[in-house]
Amino acid sequence: MNKAIPLLLVSAVLLSACKEEPKPQEEIRPVRTITLATNAANSHAEFSGELHARQESALGFRIPGKLISRLVEIGTEVKTGTPLARIDAQDMILNAAAAKAQAESAQSQLDQLELDLTRSQELLAKKFISQADVDRRQTAVIAAQKQLIQAQSQQQLAQNQAGYTTLLATSDGVITATLAEPGQVLAAGQPVVQLAKAGEIEVFIDLPEARSSDLKPGQKTEISLWALPGKTFNGKVREVSPAADPLSRTYRAKVTLENPSEDIRLGMSATVKSNQSSKTESITTLPLSAIYGKSNEQRVWLVENTKVKSKVIQAHIDTQHKNSEQVQVQGLKAGDIVVTAGVHLLREGQAVKLLPAQGE
Repeated sequence: MNKAIPLLLVSAVLLSACKEEPKPQEEIRPVRTITLATNAANSHAEFSGELHARQESALGFRIPGKLISRLVEIGTEVKTGTPLARIDAQDMILNAAAAKAQAESAQSQLDQLELDLTRSQELLAKKFISQADVDRRQTAVIAAQKQLIQAQSQQQLAQNQAGYTTLLATSDGVITATLAEPGQVLAAGQPVVQLAKAGEIEVFIDLPEARSSDLKPGQKTEISLWALPGKTFNGKVREVSPAADPLSRTYRAKVTLENPSEDIRLGMSATVKSNQSSKTESITTLPLSAIYGKSNEQRVWLVENTKVKSKVIQAHIDTQHKNSEQVQVQGLKAGDIVVTAGVHLLREGQAVKLLPAQGE
């Protein structure tokens, strides 16, 4: 009986040594998240705008004067060289006449000096005068030639200015605005009419700051006009201003109509719909608390759900615009579950438990 007791004690020790030590339980950290929904405004963004000619010029006289007549009205179609307006030409006519008289006087003076030079050269041959006298007359002729060139230039300038008293159309197009009335005394360059050049038509769009990156040069679009229901036109983004308007804080985008029809009129209201590929990553707004990492390597935590558990993985993002509470990011897609709080306490692959949304 005494021998059996030690054997039992040895067996118990051996059995206890064979038992596996319990594994530490994996930490499951509760997190608050948001699920990104499909943003139709990003995949097929729509913007309102207005039709304009690609080139619109405010035309004015190159010289000052009193406007005596305006020959066109808003909506007048014009061709290159069509007279648009006239200013009082009396002063320019008098100036041109005076310049012409000065040029003729300079020509007469040169003719006389050249005649004197010829005679002096004949007298020098007969030794009646010295070489110095001939040289003086030669110098006078050269000076008279320069004065004639100057007078002729002044005459040409005066004639040009007399021609500037009629404002001509610089291209085919239509008048979109009249900016001066007969009787006004105009400064040089002061706009009188606005001319929309015939040809390409564009939609001008003012993008808000938060949507300034939704359109990019070269991007294809679909354009519809409120005045022409049922019709659509192909468009292409030609340019997007890199700087915001200082007053409206919007970015001007210009979309060219690729197949305009004859019933299109300038000033019509238009809707531009972007045709971004469905694979294009959309721009999403997230709270600042969801972002971590350095400024050039910013990331978020995404929740990956499996049959066994939910865990977090890193995702790199590009930030667009931010304010004190939110930031616009690119690099995520609809359906992603993003951790919005406690991001600095997580590690790659950590198991998490999703907390209910606030208010649930």
